[in-house]
Amino acid sequence: MIKPWHLFPALAACALAASGYWWLAEKDRWTPPLPRKPDLPKVEPLQQHARVQARQALERPVFWSSRRPIAVEEKKNSMSNELMQARLTAVLESGRESVAILQRADGTTLKITAQSSPWRIETFDGRKATFVSADNERVDRPLEAGTAAMSKKPLPGGPAPDLASNPPARQ
Repeated sequence: MIKPWHLFPALAACALAASGYWWLAEKDRWTPPLPRKPDLPKVEPLQQHARVQARQALERPVFWSSRRPIAVEEKKNSMSNELMQARLTAVLESGRESVAILQRADGTTLKITAQSSPWRIETFDGRKATFVSADNERVDRPLEAGTAAMSKKPLPGGPAPDLASNPPARQ
């Protein structure tokens, strides 16, 4: 019987000899396959864009000394107007961090912090918050109470006890 440590090198030598023979015998018969052309869809030309009318070009010529951007001032004023129309509903403070919660005219909420942009909260004295924009425009907003619908709605279980004026009796 052949010992196993002689069998593995003998099999490896046979495999090496067989692959060498195959390499030398078959390398002259190989030819590359024929190239295939891909089936690409027919390319449709893009539609022409609508041409700019001459009237628009005459109204705002590109190289003109009086040409100024239009929408920049409206955007600044719109952000300031949005802040002026919003209701300051709450200000949360923790150490040096402050968060103001405003309710826009459309009912959505807006959160402004001391690091937010373009507006940030600068001061809050308990009744009034001061907001500063990136270009140092200041807007003061008073703290407003909840909506009329919220204040008229009774709480379930009766009114909340006033613990400051009527402390609970100790037994």
